[in-house]
Amino acid sequence: MSKTEWIMSDISEPIKMCSDILEFKSNDGEWHDFTIIATRTRVVFGGCCNAGFIESGYIERDLEAGESLYGTLSEMLADLETYYNDGPAYVSRIVCNERM
Repeated sequence: MSKTEWIMSDISEPIKMCSDILEFKSNDGEWHDFTIIATRTRVVFGGCCNAGFIESGYIERDLEAGESLYGTLSEMLADLETYYNDGPAYVSRIVCNERM
């Protein structure tokens, strides 16, 4: 998992917000779904509850390489599947908090 120190994301100016856009089934048969909020520089994932959005982590968008939002979402999905199937030591780009 990324060694980046955890810091809460600024989601005050989202460019896209989707509920349960990422959903997958891990190898143990459990379903995982995440609410996504994309900003210009990162895509944040977490869940919603009566208190609001609870951030679990994020992935930085690779804007210098011209990565599209879809490309970032694909990379995030791959890392989340790796996180739940193989463990946090094997992810490459996502940064997670202790909630994960």
